[in-house]
Amino acid sequence: MKIRKVNLCLVAVLVLAAAALIPTLADQERINVNTATAAQLQRLPRVNREIAASIIAERNAHGPYGSLEDLARRVRLVGPRIIEGWAGMAVAIPPGP
Repeated sequence: MKIRKVNLCLVAVLVLAAAALIPTLADQERINVNTATAAQLQRLPRVNREIAASIIAERNAHGPYGSLEDLARRVRLVGPRIIEGWAGMAVAIPPGP
């Protein structure tokens, strides 16, 4: 019984250590939805090829997004829950002049 508890503790420690070594988007530069490529957008949670294409098509047709909430209003396939999942990973910064 004690050996099993020790093994479970060791597994838990190893999992936590491995998770700490895996880089996340939060550790890297945030993705700007106003300048991102389809490949960059697909790094965000719940964004597939179709959603990335829709984000870019809307942006090209009607200009940059004022905020992530603006993106959610304008892109049919993206709703508030998806935007919430991007917290700390995505921003909507207008492109420079």
